[in-house]
Amino acid sequence: MIGNKGTLGVYTAFPTKCHYTRHLGFNTSPTNLQKAILNTLHRLNGREVKDNFLNLIVGSNIEIILEFGVANGLLFEYLNADTLNTLLRALNDKILPAMDFLCILRYYRLRDKKRAALRFDFYLMRFLLDESGGLKIQIFHDRGLRRVPPEDLVKFLINEICLELFAYED
Repeated sequence: MIGNKGTLGVYTAFPTKCHYTRHLGFNTSPTNLQKAILNTLHRLNGREVKDNFLNLIVGSNIEIILEFGVANGLLFEYLNADTLNTLLRALNDKILPAMDFLCILRYYRLRDKKRAALRFDFYLMRFLLDESGGLKIQIFHDRGLRRVPPEDLVKFLINEICLELFAYED
């Protein structure tokens, strides 16, 4: 469980140069946006990605499973229910100016109902809120074959975050 409140959500060794950066504007409060990001990543954590454009990129015979960890200094904590609740409670006190995550895309080739592990992709992701209510997403590909390009990963995550925000409005 996350213990150090000073580095909560921040990876102190985040790279200064990124492979992809995207600026976005959202018509919601910074707190709701951060909660939507956290809830989205928690919802996707450990789940297979099916029937979307990521499958078109890597191929229909490859299974993709996403895993997320949230930064705490130089460590990453698995984004399970306890970690999510700790972060959501922290957001009740203040907005986190940056939220850093480790994203692992696990790939498995499917043959005759058997799974064979392929090389995984490791991404570092930073979500920054700016003064104007915008969001800046920075992606750094740490290792792997980059089967899913950073811009496609961001596009997928933005769509999922928007779905989460839309659910808040219902």
